[in-house]
Amino acid sequence: MIEPSQSSDIRDTRHRPRPMSPTVAWLVVISASLLVDPARGLAAPYDPSAPATPALSATSAARPATPGPTLAREDTMHTQVSEVLVRAPRVTLDEILARVAEGEARREAAITDEQFTATFRLVTGAGTPRAALYTERVVRVYKKKPNRVRTVTLREYDREKKQKSNVNVTFGGGMDEEIVNFAFKPSARRDFRYHIVGRDIAGGHLIYRIAFEPRTLLMPGEPAGLVWVDTNDFVIVRQELSFERPPVPLFLQAVKRMVVERRRSGDTWVLSRVLMRMETTLPLPKVGRQFDLALQFDDYALNTGLADAFFRPEHTP
Repeated sequence: MIEPSQSSDIRDTRHRPRPMSPTVAWLVVISASLLVDPARGLAAPYDPSAPATPALSATSAARPATPGPTLAREDTMHTQVSEVLVRAPRVTLDEILARVAEGEARREAAITDEQFTATFRLVTGAGTPRAALYTERVVRVYKKKPNRVRTVTLREYDREKKQKSNVNVTFGGGMDEEIVNFAFKPSARRDFRYHIVGRDIAGGHLIYRIAFEPRTLLMPGEPAGLVWVDTNDFVIVRQELSFERPPVPLFLQAVKRMVVERRRSGDTWVLSRVLMRMETTLPLPKVGRQFDLALQFDDYALNTGLADAFFRPEHTP
């Protein structure tokens, strides 16, 4: 298992008894009080007029006690194991980044052609009760290496019926999904700084969270971000981006949130959705200043052997 830090030895103490939490201790005290006098819920108060309890004689002490509530203390659940010294060498951050680059390259090489349904939506009034769908485009996309692309429009919707929105959804011919791994290509290592934020176990998969940021402020519009890397395949499965400065400052005032996610199609990780919340410098007609953009990808079919003749010349870049 890959460890995020670079320190040397670790001692495993996970099986030492854990101290009782205050909530559990409080419940134990209340339960004990209820067992003392179950009719009242607490111990009976002292009554001077009540007859004194006679002292127990040796004979009466030998007789079995009258059946009643008994409070037992559990003392058999303590576990302690010897410490284990872990001497396994740590995998460095550079090695993890190299494996991510290799994993992304393997994913790309495994795909010769693909087809999927892409849904583009623009929602106005984002983050307010007046949020509403403004435009939607649904297309079927066919791609084949090295650079063949064909799109077929399945559905169009525009809130303004009399004026069709000028929205065109286009796709490149590559299979590398650069929107996910742009900061983790070998050529980008000189432009970003990286550090390991943490690790998680999810569904038997070890997931590393790696943050990255531009090395210099002389790279306007370059985002910082956080990625989730599945170490079973060493591919990026989720990415969150933040922009200190908007990539198009004359048009965009801020990109408040951007999330990119992948999911599995068979044994291959593929793009699942892209979510963005944006704010423009000036209000757009019929749209306003703040809006959401969403791209969803469904119904994947990989390596089905699409023929070259399927791609008409006008659809080939």
